[in-house]
This record gives sequence, structure tokens and C-alpha cells, in this order.
Amino acid sequence: MPRQKDKSADTTAPKLKLWSKDSWKGAGFFYTYLRPHRGVFIPALIALAITAFLTALFVKYVGELVAPALEGKTGDALMAEAGTKLKMLIALAATQAFIAFWRIQLFAKAAERALSNLRVDLFSRIVRLPMGILNARRSGELASRIANDVESVRDTLVLTIPMLIRHGVMLTTAVIFILTISVKLALFMLGTLPVVMVLIAIFGARIRKLTRRSQDELAASQVVVDEALQAITSVKAFANETHEQGRYRSAITQYLGTALHAAVPRALFIAFIIFSFSVALGCVAWFAVKMISTEELARSELTMFALFSAIVVQSFGQLPDLLAQFQRALGATDRVREILSEPVEEDTATSPDSAIPRLKGQIEMKNICFAYPTRPEAIVLQDFSFTARAGQRIALVGPSGSGKSTAISLLFRFYDPTSGQILIDGHPINAMPLAHLRKNLALVPQEVLLFGGTIRENIAYGKPLATPEEIESAARQANADSFIRALPNGYETLVGERGTQLSGGQRQRIAIARAILADPAILVLDEATSSLDAESERLVQEALDKLMQNRTSIIIAHRLSTVRTADQILVLSAGTIMERGTHEELMAHGSNLYATLAKLQLG
Repeated sequence: MPRQKDKSADTTAPKLKLWSKDSWKGAGFFYTYLRPHRGVFIPALIALAITAFLTALFVKYVGELVAPALEGKTGDALMAEAGTKLKMLIALAATQAFIAFWRIQLFAKAAERALSNLRVDLFSRIVRLPMGILNARRSGELASRIANDVESVRDTLVLTIPMLIRHGVMLTTAVIFILTISVKLALFMLGTLPVVMVLIAIFGARIRKLTRRSQDELAASQVVVDEALQAITSVKAFANETHEQGRYRSAITQYLGTALHAAVPRALFIAFIIFSFSVALGCVAWFAVKMISTEELARSELTMFALFSAIVVQSFGQLPDLLAQFQRALGATDRVREILSEPVEEDTATSPDSAIPRLKGQIEMKNICFAYPTRPEAIVLQDFSFTARAGQRIALVGPSGSGKSTAISLLFRFYDPTSGQILIDGHPINAMPLAHLRKNLALVPQEVLLFGGTIRENIAYGKPLATPEEIESAARQANADSFIRALPNGYETLVGERGTQLSGGQRQRIAIARAILADPAILVLDEATSSLDAESERLVQEALDKLMQNRTSIIIAHRLSTVRTADQILVLSAGTIMERGTHEELMAHGSNLYATLAKLQLG
């Protein structure tokens, strides 16, 4: 939004800000998710308008009930007329209550369904974001968008928008009624509205800007919570509970400062509204007394006018606060819409796995250069080239930071190379559907993070439609069946959050079973045995040997003992392949990097 530079700019900027293109986009965002449920939402709006109109009509009949008494009527005739009006009031109240019940039900159905769709869309968009965007954002921030920001949208759909419509209808109806009573007095009373509308524009834009900032800071505080809980073992091991409390307190304090700062323009706004309406009410009362003194207005008409003026004042007094709430919701939707507008990877939804063509597994990387988008000046891979025939075992070794894991990320197309080409079976992988590519790949990482379901569900992640027999067969091949059956609930045992109820070796074998079930053409092992004890490593290595049979395997390893049988060993340093060959060929040189590392590790 443009900055205000002079007084002339000040007179126009508020209106532009209130009805800016971005504001209309925010309002249209709500409509997008309500539109599929218009069969429920539109009747709810009609019911809302009817109940708002009936409220104004109720006030009209109250005025008509007391008007004869103010005009001096007495006796049975007065009471008979009052009784008739009372029956009409009771009937109106019952009708209004009945419609209100269904209106609330319909609004809740439409809003909750719309919010469910929004949550699913937002999560679906997040999980399909490219790795470059995901790595640039913190997971706690993204989780906050689904939790806090969508909850703000919920409050707007369920509460704010219905109340805005209700008070809008009541205000319009009341204005029409006071115009029929006295145009002169009505116009006098309504003369203050333009001033208030200008202030709505000024304060609304300010509140929205501050609210968006506070939403960002609240998301940042959620990041601290998520990180602390995910790494709770490290937190406790280093006795850093107080440190984490300090981090969270600092984040919340920053959020609190912005939230309190946002309360200032809102408080000024409401204070001005109270002052304006109080002064306006006094002026209108004075003007009404003057009209009565000149017999331009009857006493009974003044009573009716006062009742409807109360509706005008009450409804108009609510509108600024409701509009401020709506502005806050628009601030929350800005970040939601930002995520929904991010570019995503192509859809990997596919037919059953049997419909995915199986690759042979021949890999060729040609002159690959790569730098991460967030650090374009830092070259991670430089002139990286190798060829693996189908069924071969290729080992990548080298110091940390040499580019081993990055090469694997490029193979999975988590990123695309800056230059060069990757081919599988002679076909460029960037021309393959992602589902075709990734269903032919499987990864067994160094640190396996399982999902918080059962062991059966975690193994089936490699093939969601697998039968129980296929799952158990994969577990047997992974040397996992015996320990699984020894557990109290067997395959139905809950593994706990991130698999913390199982040992490292057990988690590793479940990951191998998952890969066996997926039956990939190309297998990637990323330090799969480096953190295990000797017995666990033996069991895992046996399972890996079975898994690597008849498929191309790429093995990332620091332990050179695990790569001695590889068909080709690539020795990386600073993103470049320095040496390549079999274990025997590389050892024959005697003084190269691989031989030096081998002597240190193998003796």
C-alpha cells in the first residue's frame, strides 16, 4: 500500500485501503469456500435477514403498543388494543426464535464444511510444496497456518459475517422506518455517518496491518513449541528446559507487544465511536425537542423515532468492531492465501501401483552442477557425472558436506540441477511423471522417523494397498517379524510419536520392510547402519543384502566396511568426484583419499 505523503493523499488513501483489491480478494476467498455449500448458506442468509427484519418489526409494534397511552387514551379500549399488540409481539418473538434456531444450524453446517475443505486444501498444498520452499519455511510456522489462521477464518464465517449481515439489515430497516416518521429529523441524525465511515477506513487498514504482523509472530512462537517438543530428548539431556522457556517467552513477548500495539488504534476507534454517538444523540434530542416545540413532530412519533434510533445507534455502533474483526480475519487469510498460491509439484496421485511402469534401474548423471536456491553462490555439486548399470551397487563416500545427500535429492527430483542432466533407462527424469519416478525409488534413511500409528501401518506405507500377508512377508525378509511378534500387540503395536517406542535397529528394519514392500527398481541407503550396535547392524545388514538383490542400489556411507563389495565407489570432496573404482582398485593406489580413509577405519 502506498505511503501517505501529504494531506491530499490522506483524504483519499483511507477509502482506497478499505476497498483495496487485496480486501476484495480476501472477501472473495471466503466466498470461494462457501460457494459449494450455497444450498445451505444462502437459506441461512435469508433466515438471518428475516430475523433481523423481524427484530425491527418487533420494535415497531412495541412503539405502536405504547403510542396510544402517550397520546392520552385510557380505559378498556386502550387495554384491548394493547392486548392485540401483545399477542402480535408474542407471535413475532416465537417466529423469530424458530427461524433463528434453523439459521444458526445452517450457518454452522455451511461454515464447518467450508473450513474442513480449507484445512484439507491447505494441508494438501503444504505436502505438495517443492522441497526448496519447505526447507525455506519452518514446520511450526506451516502448522500454525492450519491451526491459528484457519481458526480465525472459522470465527469470521461462524460469527463475524452473520453478525455483520444481521446488523446491516437491522440498520437499513431502522433507517427506512425513521425516514417514514420524520425525514428532517432522520437526515439530521444520519448526518454524522460520513465522518464515521472515513474513520472505519483509516483504522480498519491500520488494524489489519498490525494483525497480520501479530499472526506472523504467533506462528513464530508456535515454531519454538514444535521444535522443543520434537527435540525434547536433547532439551532434557542438556538440561535446557529454562533455555526453551526463555525462547518461548521471548517469542510470546514480541507477539504480545504487537497485539497490544494493535489494540491502540482499535481502542481509539471505539472510543471515538462512543464519543461521536453520544454527542450525536444529544444533538438529535435537542433537535427533536425543537421540532416538538414547533409542532413539526408529535410526541408518539418521537417515541417511535427514539426506539428505531436506538437500533440505528446499536447496529451502527457494532459495525466498526465487527469490521475490525473482519479486517483481522483478512490479515489471517493473507498468509493462508499466500500458501495456497505457492507453486507445487505435479500431482503424484496415481492409479494402483501395478499401473506404474517398472524401470530397469540404469542411472546416468551427466555434468551435474547444483546450488540450493537459498544459497545460489555456494556450489554444492560441480561437474558431477557417473553411470550405474541396472542391478549395480554404487557407493558414495566422502567427508560431511561433500554433496552425497544432495546427489540423492536430485535423483528423487526434490530439486532440479542448475545444469546437466539425469537419465534413468536413457530417459530424462524431468520428463517423467513424478509418480512414475518416485514409485520406482525407495529410501532407507539413517534416522528413521516412523508415523504414530501401528507397525502394520508403517510397513504398509511402502504400498498402502498391500495385503496382511504381503506386509508380514516383507517383515520376515527384513528380519523384523520375530521382534514384532514378540511385542504384546504384534503388528498392531503403536510405535509412538516418531517411533520412539522402538529401538533404532527395530525402526531401521521396519524401514527396510517398507522398502521391500515398495519393491523399487532403485534403492537408496543413506547411512542405514551407521548408528547401530554390532548385533543390530548385523541383522540390518542381512536384511539390506536381501533388499539390494536384483535392483540398482546407491549406498551413502561413512563406514567403508559397508561398501567394500560395491561395484563402483565414488569418492566425493567439495561436490566433485575425486576418485572412482572398486575397493581393490582404489586401495591399489595407496596414497589417495579413499586409501587414507580406509587405513584409518579398517586398519
